[in-house]
Amino acid sequence: MLPSGHRQKIREAVIITAAFLTALFLLRQSAKSPEYLSPVDRGILLLVTPLQSRMARLARSIGHAAGQYVDLVHVRAENETLHNENGRLRAELLEARRGAAESVRFQRLLGLRNAVTAETLVARVIAIDVSPYFRVARIQLDRGEGLVSRGMPIITPDGVVGRINRVAGDTSDILLSVDPRSAIDVVLPRTGGRGILRGKPGENGYRCAIEYLMQGEQAKEGDLVVTSGLGGFPRDLPVGKISKVARNAAGMSQDLEVSPEVDFARLSEVLVVVAPAPPADPEAGAHKALAPSHGLGVYR
Repeated sequence: MLPSGHRQKIREAVIITAAFLTALFLLRQSAKSPEYLSPVDRGILLLVTPLQSRMARLARSIGHAAGQYVDLVHVRAENETLHNENGRLRAELLEARRGAAESVRFQRLLGLRNAVTAETLVARVIAIDVSPYFRVARIQLDRGEGLVSRGMPIITPDGVVGRINRVAGDTSDILLSVDPRSAIDVVLPRTGGRGILRGKPGENGYRCAIEYLMQGEQAKEGDLVVTSGLGGFPRDLPVGKISKVARNAAGMSQDLEVSPEVDFARLSEVLVVVAPAPPADPEAGAHKALAPSHGLGVYR
């Protein structure tokens, strides 16, 4: 009787031989008739087909997701490019608008300079200091240092700004017309009444008052106030409009509040009147102008 170990080896050899012969038979059958599916082939296909289907769907899903991701990356890159281009165009538009606004301001300033017969210099406002009791601004001359002095009038196309209060090199401090220390001789064109314009102190915004206007002048709200031509200011420059009228029955004058024409919070360029207008003389020669170096220049 054979030992158990020999019997085990004989069984394994038989099984291997049978499997080999079966595989050889199936291969031979497939070679003869490729269209013929043996029961084993059908069993294998039955088991493999669902797995292949799932793998195909998974591959399609992965491919679709990968395609979407690539598209998303491209879209983000394109959006970033468009965002940067949009920012650049906005900056160019703002710069163009700023340049256009600056051009309009200088055209108006040049028009005022041509209309005023007095000698003027152009200055740029570099600071505004407004407190409840003192209202001043600081200007800087591009050219013409040494030609300005205390008391010289400051004007813009919108109207009266104030006077030079202090000079330091190429910069000067302006005492605005709304400062309580300011005093400007003014007239009401509608009535011909004259008075002195002074700034109102305290937390009142940019407000002025007219003093010494006689009661009989009958000023009204909305009346225009202009310069009289005295005190160095060219004549008929707009100062403001009367915003409030309070008549004092016991006195001979009226209390008039004036809203200035100039927007002091937006001052940019101004004219300094460095010499008064010459007297009217039909035989006088051509008006002598300042040297070209003192002319209008563009500030950046």
